[in-house]
Amino acid sequence: MNIKQKYLDYFTKIEKDNEKIKAYKTITKVEALAALDNNDNPFPVVFADQISTKGIKTTANSKMLENYIPPFDATVVERVKQAGGVILGKTITREFGVGETENSFGTCAAVAHGENIIGFSTGHRGLIHSGAHEYGLFAYQPTFGLISRYGIISVASSLDGVGILTKSFVNISKAMDIVTGKDEKDSASHLTDIDFLNLEDIDLNEQKVANINQFENFTDIEELFEKSGIPLDKVTIKELEHALPAYEIISAGEFATNMEKYDGIGFGYRSEDYNNVEELYKNSRTEGFGMAIQQKIMFGNFVLSEGKYEEYYVQAMKARTMIKENLEKALENFEFLIAPINLSYIAGLSLAGLPSISIPFGKEGLLITTRAFNDKKLLEFSKKIASQLAGDK
Repeated sequence: MNIKQKYLDYFTKIEKDNEKIKAYKTITKVEALAALDNNDNPFPVVFADQISTKGIKTTANSKMLENYIPPFDATVVERVKQAGGVILGKTITREFGVGETENSFGTCAAVAHGENIIGFSTGHRGLIHSGAHEYGLFAYQPTFGLISRYGIISVASSLDGVGILTKSFVNISKAMDIVTGKDEKDSASHLTDIDFLNLEDIDLNEQKVANINQFENFTDIEELFEKSGIPLDKVTIKELEHALPAYEIISAGEFATNMEKYDGIGFGYRSEDYNNVEELYKNSRTEGFGMAIQQKIMFGNFVLSEGKYEEYYVQAMKARTMIKENLEKALENFEFLIAPINLSYIAGLSLAGLPSISIPFGKEGLLITTRAFNDKKLLEFSKKIASQLAGDK
């Protein structure tokens, strides 16, 4: 089968099944076939509809951006295209990453539906790991700053990040090697010379691993590690129960600020029903945003308001600092921490900017983290765990 026919088959299957699987917001058949020309290393990719793609609609699944076509690529898109990536389409997301949608896990559905597809999605609130577990995928969220945020339609600037979704572990390493590195358009990005393609074969028995013992129903993972001969300690992360509320407060405050530009005047959907500028602004936002978006903006403005800022936002930032310090303290004694896929835990990792990988396993899934910028070692460890699991099947 030639390459073009392979991609035609992709689109035949997508067009046939998309109404059922609810994966794609925009299918880019014409663009994909054109991208095969003079392409020595084509590989199929999908991007969540919050990641800007030049010449292709990027709507954040919202009426506010229903006709927006970016004049530029996000840095992650630019690098993937330069490496030979062929975009099959833009996948369904929650509205601006937080609102209601027909499928919260559109990128996961797209990756699960095809063969050898690499998906790139934003990781707000840890949904990339939840979706990966539901669809039986690997999900990788790198250390904050390893992948440029430039071109992402922002939810919360200090928490935003691009994650990777794949059926096969090897594609995570491939994707990381392509998209990581310094980007002058993102001040939070980091220079890195990590070789993600050549992972070392580490000895599992020599790794210091701890199970975060604040979750139930994790006996299957403990049995797996015991069977694999991996010494497993237990550790408690103090203040972890405050991670999710702290995350919600901080993200709401940043979200409200980021959404100010969508006013119907300079940017975004414009209402036709208004008599003055104030009504134009109000009606455009009321009609353009779903109810969940409006509620998050209102909550964000509330926690940033005079008299409430110290009571809510500052306290959430203090909790963030404590959680980050407690996770880092635990990682001074252990190379890796493991836990089931749990939103409070994922929120804590996001607040701390730590890398995480979820591996499909059992009822609760397996989530592994390590210290910041120890991503290669995390992938080496996870590769061995994934290999052990594959051998058990």
